[in-house]
Amino acid sequence: MRVALTAWMLVACGAPRAADPLPFEPASPSATPEPSKRGPFPVGVRTVTFEDTGRKKLDGSPRILVTEIWYPAEQSARGGPGTKYDIRPLFTAEQQAALGEVPLLETDAVRDAPVARSHGPFPLVMFSHGQAALRWQSTYLTVLLASHGYVVASPDHEGGTLYDVVRGQLASVTDGLDNRPLDIRYLVNRLSRLPPSDPLAGMADVGKLGVAGHSFGALTAMRVTVFDDRVKAIVPQTPVTSDLAYVGHADPPAVPIMLQGARLDRTLPYGENVLPAWSFAKSPKWLLTIETGGHFTYSDLCQFDLASLADRVMLDIPGADVKKVLQDGCGPQAPPASVALPLISHFAVGFFNAQLRGSTASAALLTQAHADGFGAGVAKVEAAP
Repeated sequence: MRVALTAWMLVACGAPRAADPLPFEPASPSATPEPSKRGPFPVGVRTVTFEDTGRKKLDGSPRILVTEIWYPAEQSARGGPGTKYDIRPLFTAEQQAALGEVPLLETDAVRDAPVARSHGPFPLVMFSHGQAALRWQSTYLTVLLASHGYVVASPDHEGGTLYDVVRGQLASVTDGLDNRPLDIRYLVNRLSRLPPSDPLAGMADVGKLGVAGHSFGALTAMRVTVFDDRVKAIVPQTPVTSDLAYVGHADPPAVPIMLQGARLDRTLPYGENVLPAWSFAKSPKWLLTIETGGHFTYSDLCQFDLASLADRVMLDIPGADVKKVLQDGCGPQAPPASVALPLISHFAVGFFNAQLRGSTASAALLTQAHADGFGAGVAKVEAAP
């Protein structure tokens, strides 16, 4: 009877679940895993729609944030069916007919896999997509981060997605300048107080908060630091110049930054955007430059041949030469994705491992010698740690 009563009390009091053994230790003060390789966790993914009732649109409805959340899953999820992302539903029915066959973006993230609760909570990384892009534009990084022991959340910034472009509803950059950082802050708050019934409740450690983003999302990653002092580290990729990122704030917070750029970027030219941002940033700071890369070298979007898709559906992005923009970094001049994406990930994941997981030895991986390991002359690394 006493044994049965004790067992009942352990269950009722929420006793810890049995440990879920890992194949190797995630980044920590005593562990330095290879950041470009898969981490010790299989990855789960959920799609959650949040409604920010504190910010109303012109019609009085709340701001909608469809959010992809990748997270460390239990080992039982390893080898499960991976999530495939289809770009076709973003287009109208008429456009879908014109598109024909379109490749799927395949990942090994298992939909609604059980969370690796016995190893949490986990640092939280928010990811912000580019203007006219979408929340799952950079799964090469978001899924990899989750495998290394991060909860990673990426919202569709309403008014700034490819869906909005297709329907002629793309909002201005001015609209996103403050709305996007507020999206990030809102989601951090929501993820920090999920109800106990939510599978991810208590799993996102907002005390260890990082933000990454591409293009306009990179600007968001920089600008959110003046909206939310919980941010501990940022990885802006091919950003807009810091003049816009910190408008209204002459002295930005001294948040550790891993700036990433492409010297042949034609969308946001390197000399006019990345270099001023690098000069303006405070130490500790790192700069990764892909020498023959372009703007979209830093995303999964090259896999879709968006320039061809734009031709087929006569897609128009206001103020942009669509074909030129969508080919920027996707052509033969740029390093292949098999080289560029692991290189980018090495520096982004290694940086977050150092800053958010306490793996100080991971900072020693952020060097020119390690960049050269992905190919001599592919990238240049500068640092002011």
